[in-house]
Order: sequence, then structure tokens, then C-alpha cells
Amino acid sequence: FLKSGVTARNPLRLAGACGGKFTCFERDWLRRDFNVIGFGLIGWIAPSSIPAIDGKSLTGLFFESIGTELAHFPTPPPLTSQFW
Repeated sequence: FLKSGVTARNPLRLAGACGGKFTCFERDWLRRDFNVIGFGLIGWIAPSSIPAIDGKSLTGLFFESIGTELAHFPTPPPLTSQFW
């Protein structure tokens, strides 16, 4: 049997741009894209601000219930509260 003149390369031993460390993903995987946060916030608040429940919106009902429950703060909301 003849040996091949080409040696097999191990990708884990290749020295890359990361100082010789092999990584499976990019180093800057956490991107700071504020468009995603902005569009997500608009996509959540805009539909829930439509007055569909007795002329009130889900966002309005939520903030209203927070206000009434914070009025008696140390006491938790009772089980019959609309907050739940």
C-alpha cells in the first residue's frame, strides 16, 4: 500500500482569525438592532390599542387594572380581580 503525499487536515486544529480557537458561530452573534425592538413594540401595542372590549382596549384595561391594584399595594389582588 502506498501512502498519500497529502495529509488530512483536522478542522479543529486549524489556527483561524480567533487566535487559534475553533468557534462554531460568529463572535458578534448578539447584534444591537433597535429596529427589532421598535417594530416588536409597535406590533404588540398597536393591535392591542384598538377599542374592542366595550369601547376599551386591552392596553387601556391592563394599565387601568395595574392602577387599581397598585392603590392597595402591599395586599395582593384577590382571586376575583379582573387583573387575573
